[in-house]
Amino acid sequence: MDSLKTCFFGGYDKLDTLKYIDTITSEIYMLESAIEKKKNGDNFVIPGETGQRKLKGSALGGFAKHDVDSYICALLGKAAELREKLCS
Repeated sequence: MDSLKTCFFGGYDKLDTLKYIDTITSEIYMLESAIEKKKNGDNFVIPGETGQRKLKGSALGGFAKHDVDSYICALLGKAAELREKLCS
């Protein structure tokens, strides 16, 4: 996904959305780091799972729900894939 589009009315709150995306992205980086440590035979910690949560709505000028839902679904899918790789 190239960008998150905004809409004039409705959508998801921008700040809440960006915080959630940052949380998932951080989890992905921690999982990638743990996989690398596992490969090298070092000690590693499996990070906690973020999971899905409800985002705050916005009356005016939020991010388009369809774009956000697609992007978050892709991020959560990548996190699940990395977690599976780490635990196998």
